[in-house]
Amino acid sequence: MIAVLAGGVGAAKFLRGLTNAGLQEEIVAIVNTGDDWVHYGLHISPDLDTIVYTLANLVNPETGWGLQDESFHARASLQRLGDDPWFTLGDRDIGLHMFRTQRLAEGASLTQVTAEIVQHLNVDLTVLPMTNDEVATKVLAQLPSKENQGDQIVELDFQEYFVRYHHQPRVLRVRYDHINTAKPSSDVTRALDTARRIIIAPSNPILSIGPILALRGISDQLQRRASEGAVVAISPIIAGEAVKGPLAEILDSLMTQHDARTVAQLYQEVASVFIVDTADAHLVESIRAGGLACLSTQTLMTDLDAAVNLAQFAVGAR
Repeated sequence: MIAVLAGGVGAAKFLRGLTNAGLQEEIVAIVNTGDDWVHYGLHISPDLDTIVYTLANLVNPETGWGLQDESFHARASLQRLGDDPWFTLGDRDIGLHMFRTQRLAEGASLTQVTAEIVQHLNVDLTVLPMTNDEVATKVLAQLPSKENQGDQIVELDFQEYFVRYHHQPRVLRVRYDHINTAKPSSDVTRALDTARRIIIAPSNPILSIGPILALRGISDQLQRRASEGAVVAISPIIAGEAVKGPLAEILDSLMTQHDARTVAQLYQEVASVFIVDTADAHLVESIRAGGLACLSTQTLMTDLDAAVNLAQFAVGAR
């Protein structure tokens, strides 16, 4: 088995490469649910959906999330009624959220519902939510005042920060609400215990991977597996910039630098090997000097072939 800690568009591309890499092993994606939230009464799981849509070849190729050839009649209706639907949901996407919400209301776990969605969409991969319990990523952010009375410091739901405010506010702190009471599912702990290789996908280490690592017992599990040489982490930073999303800005706010070395420090205790892009090959020796084995290869997944090559490299990294 190969287990992948995953969240967002970068992880979805990597998993697509992994599933096309000709491996004769089960692949298990352990996916961040800190982004999950309830909107218009619907339980929405953005990272789970992005990964499932991508692997089902349904994702919007222009955005990397949502469905291709989507319609937005429900959104238009909300606008006509005077609402501000800043979190855009496509009509077919709403159908999936309705299914998930109904099944959860009937008593099914998020793991069970996700397995049903994966089966219905013919995805040949095991997709596990990191937990069946509620976890919510919260962002303490600095918002400019509209009345020129100084900036406001407010705590935002992740989707407010990321979508409503286009991840523009300066981030002062990130926390994971309910993380102390949430626990990983038995499926997740079993996968991490038995996987031949565990790969931390090129996802945001604070917003996407951080909630997974913060779950009870997960970091300890990964430290143990890292000591066995089983854990490979891939940097989402290339030449000091995030491929997608606000990672560089967040690292600038919370830490002293935002190159691949910063991400390596975050994974120092839970990874055996760290992979950087060839553009960051000059950082390999300094990362190794910090005690973490480091390799370089092309990590920018410009197409499926590039994603397959990265997946094969990660699986074989020593």
